[in-house]
Amino acid sequence: MKLWNMKFEGTPKICVPLMGKTLTEVLSEIETLAEKPIDFFEWRVDAFTENPITYIEKIKTAVGAKPLLCTVRTVAEGGNSPLSFEDYEKLLSNLIESGFCNIIDIELSCGQECVERLVETARKNSVGIIISKHDFLNTPSRSEIAETLVKMKNLGADLPKFAVMPSDKKDVAELLLATFKASERVGAVITMSMGEVGRVSRMVGGFFGSAVTFAAGVSASAPGQINSEKLSKIIGKIDR
Repeated sequence: MKLWNMKFEGTPKICVPLMGKTLTEVLSEIETLAEKPIDFFEWRVDAFTENPITYIEKIKTAVGAKPLLCTVRTVAEGGNSPLSFEDYEKLLSNLIESGFCNIIDIELSCGQECVERLVETARKNSVGIIISKHDFLNTPSRSEIAETLVKMKNLGADLPKFAVMPSDKKDVAELLLATFKASERVGAVITMSMGEVGRVSRMVGGFFGSAVTFAAGVSASAPGQINSEKLSKIIGKIDR
């Protein structure tokens, strides 16, 4: 599978969030992380307090050749954005059509019709698509996780993404087995078990079919993220 000039096979790609509230803060993050082992950046637009459309070109220019994933994480999915579904769709459409967003994150919870419209817009603009779901309370059953990932793929996701919160090691194992089950059916997916208990999933997820792992940069965007340099070394050792 080749997407955005990256092959999502073998070693998982490392994505690091940009969590700055202002353009100055985001540019500072990019400069600090410039030499770190990072495959692409996730711009957390929901953390940004300025007009994202005004500054996306400058952020993409600073990122350079590495792909830029644009994410507007809503409050319901663990983020900061209080936008209505209508305003959420409008903002994502504007990010896609700006010409500077390489990959867009679309939350499954915005509803099937909204997802389908955004997928169509992304396809027209040659923007890669992640369809995502986050459960900060539980780890659903193995079959539910796998079927949700398959549903996302059928809706048009290049990479379906599901993040869950474990209560114990068994939940982490269920997430990893669901990842394997889904990836056998639809190819590369993105999964992670969050928090301290789930940290191991960020290290070994690639063995089960998770193509991307999210690491902490200047700051973390989710509980359990590991420093990108440390995570890169761990994944390298696992590969060897």
